[in-house]
Amino acid sequence: MSAGKSHLLPQPPLPPELFVTSERRVRGSVNAYRIEQLPAGTRREYRDVTATDGALSFGLLHLPPGPRPGSVAVFMHPRENQSRQYLTPYLLEAGHAVWGQTSRGLHNDTDLVHEEALLDTAAGIRMLRDAGFERIILIGSSGGTSLLSYYQWQASLPPEERVTHGPHGAPTRFATEDMPPADLFVALAPHSGEGVSLLNMIDPAVVDESHPVAIDPELDMFNPDNGYRPFPEPSKYDPDWLAGYRAAQRARVHRIDVLARTLLTDYQEARQAADIERLGSPTARRALMTPYMTVYGTVANPAHTDPSIHPNHRLPGSIASAGHPLSGGYGPQSLGRLVTARAWLSTWSGLSARAEWAHAAEHIRVPTLVVLPLGDSDAYPEDQREIFSRVPVTDKTLTTLDHAHHYLFLLPGAPVDYDPREKAGQIVTRWLAERI
Repeated sequence: MSAGKSHLLPQPPLPPELFVTSERRVRGSVNAYRIEQLPAGTRREYRDVTATDGALSFGLLHLPPGPRPGSVAVFMHPRENQSRQYLTPYLLEAGHAVWGQTSRGLHNDTDLVHEEALLDTAAGIRMLRDAGFERIILIGSSGGTSLLSYYQWQASLPPEERVTHGPHGAPTRFATEDMPPADLFVALAPHSGEGVSLLNMIDPAVVDESHPVAIDPELDMFNPDNGYRPFPEPSKYDPDWLAGYRAAQRARVHRIDVLARTLLTDYQEARQAADIERLGSPTARRALMTPYMTVYGTVANPAHTDPSIHPNHRLPGSIASAGHPLSGGYGPQSLGRLVTARAWLSTWSGLSARAEWAHAAEHIRVPTLVVLPLGDSDAYPEDQREIFSRVPVTDKTLTTLDHAHHYLFLLPGAPVDYDPREKAGQIVTRWLAERI
């Protein structure tokens, strides 16, 4: 490969007026309800949760007015705070309790291992079971779909059949973990999984992880010679070029996987050889050093600039980037930017991670509802329909929301009095009412 510069000019971010919102849009957070949206008489209880390995998390238990219900909806995300998830008011109005739990990776997923986050999930659900709730409804929102579907997959298995080791090589402890399975599963604005999504977004033009601005122009989606046009003007990529691009994305993820496993092997060998008491020795320093990696070029899916790829109602760009995709791929806060080697393998590697909706769906054996917004920049209808087709139950439903952003905001072209969040609340509560 030859390294060089792409012919890229600085581009302004998308103007905020492109995002049309209703009065119900939450101000200050994309995932939270406003306090005044809660039904009168709602009770909220803060709960601390301790996993079996001692890790701490917390959450809010919402109880609707009246007698304590027998059903509770569970929201959880690997790193975002779901304690005030935006569908909570609608579920409370329908008579369900709502549990919004954080994980040990809240707001910092640099060392997020999904196999450990499942221990947090299990601890929260045990708490709900012990509190007397008879029916557990898992509602995975965005990346929460992968976390909770992975949990349901493992919880539904006999302990001896559960995954014994994570992709990073460490034991999972699932065989000895009390993991109560849920009764119903809802995927709300799901993407295929963090690793699978990054597999489609990682920039294959990066030829050297230690020098991430050295790129191969033949694999650069921002090179006009490959079909790029000034953002947000639509680009157009040749299908044969795109096929090579996808193959090169897999090759780069494989290279990073090899690097991560090499770092972990070196760490384990140092741990075995070191005299930890002699902290001045070089081996002891290696044994105590957690291997970190910096990964750039993580927002480069040609579908972000070419609307003919996975056509839907979306705006150009990605939810992982403000404005031009490169601002997400190289800016300070983006997907998988700074990660430990074990977190890369467990969470961000589309070739190694197991905590993926795309993998877990075929193991979900309870009634399942998928709510798919058609204006999602990073989850596409044909992908989600294919995943949905592999859910192995007859009681399953897929429904779509027109002109809805990933976080269920309105997009241009929709009626201004149409609220995707309210519509999703109606869909979910009606579907639950037919089964509870």
